[in-house]
Amino acid sequence: MSSAFRTVRGMKDLYDLDIIKYNYLIERSIKVAMQHGYKIMETPILEYTEVFQRSIGDETDVVSKEMYTFLDRGDESVTLRPEGTAGIIRAIVTNNITQSLPIKLMYYGPMFRYDRPQKGRYRQFHQIGFENIGDKTPHVDALTILLASDILYAVGIFEFKMAINTLGDEESKSSYTKAVVKYFSRHEQKLSEDSKRRLKTNPLRILDSKEAEDIEVCSMAPIMGDYLNKESEAYFSKVCQILEEHGVPYEVDNFLVRGLDYYTHTAFEIKTSAKNVGSVGGGGRYDNLVKMFGGPDVSGVGFAFGAERVMSLINDNAVLQKTTRFAVVSVSDSENDIAFKIMRTLHNCSILCEFIASGNIGKKMKIADRLGCDIVFIIGEREKKDKTITVKFMRITDEKDKSTTINMEEVTRFAKFHEEKTVT
Repeated sequence: MSSAFRTVRGMKDLYDLDIIKYNYLIERSIKVAMQHGYKIMETPILEYTEVFQRSIGDETDVVSKEMYTFLDRGDESVTLRPEGTAGIIRAIVTNNITQSLPIKLMYYGPMFRYDRPQKGRYRQFHQIGFENIGDKTPHVDALTILLASDILYAVGIFEFKMAINTLGDEESKSSYTKAVVKYFSRHEQKLSEDSKRRLKTNPLRILDSKEAEDIEVCSMAPIMGDYLNKESEAYFSKVCQILEEHGVPYEVDNFLVRGLDYYTHTAFEIKTSAKNVGSVGGGGRYDNLVKMFGGPDVSGVGFAFGAERVMSLINDNAVLQKTTRFAVVSVSDSENDIAFKIMRTLHNCSILCEFIASGNIGKKMKIADRLGCDIVFIIGEREKKDKTITVKFMRITDEKDKSTTINMEEVTRFAKFHEEKTVT
């Protein structure tokens, strides 16, 4: 097949069970988020490149290696969004929503990163994100982590743990950065080439490295907890206390810094023990991001799920709950109009029903079976004359119970009754 007609590497079509799981995850996430007071915001997939360079940081892997960036026809540098927070912050400043803070916003949709494709990681992937902007207390940080837990519970995922850390305030972060530079400078020859570069530009990024040589050096690096001032230490301690009081399983990861530059204070990652999945999402607090975009000096906290990773953990049976599926077929073309009207009558009552028009009656029944229909309403010349419907139960094997006849005016009541009843 020509490369023009294949899926682009790292891109994936969502179909059948995948799209069912995606919609299930979105619907459950929206329901829980609205219980927490969130509103939905949708931002463009395409932003000016500076939106991400400014917020995420030039020395992050996302900006330096992974963004889909190009010049448009007006010679403006634009980028397919690699994450959702920067666009949300840009949007609330652009639309003057900063006058209505605090505000809680939810978003979902495709993101793009030129990364090495692997199981659970694609170049076009989907995120579901949540931002709580304009309110800074440990309770809000803890509540954000509780929201993540509530959503995972809502989709039937119970085996996970929150890895959390604090990056402290600017004073604490500055003290820690100096200590990290001093330590890594002594071990510079052991670092990867990327980390040697980061040592001069953004040393905390070394702690986020996945290179084996860096991981070994990082294992003995200074930890943030030793460089927190009293205010930052008390802030983080309160977050942990609230999580403990509300039964959220967590562990402190002293080297968790996340992959983006804008985090301060609380950072967290949602980890599972599932093979080839690992982290399903994460986030943290950002103190300076709104101000960076020209807004007021307010703080925010947020997180995002990688939808594909969460979907891989959702039990198939949770999204395939049995709903009786109906079909209407005609024996010949002369009964098509009546069959079509019956189908529309059922649609108007919100009943899932197929109208199968092509082929002889044998082929139509095979199509109904392939579509997973449980009950087929058959209209032939006799039924048309008598104003009746022959009902075929597709999942019943006993011939004496396999079919029955009803009056046409009874079809809605009959379908409603069997819609709520498993047909076996």
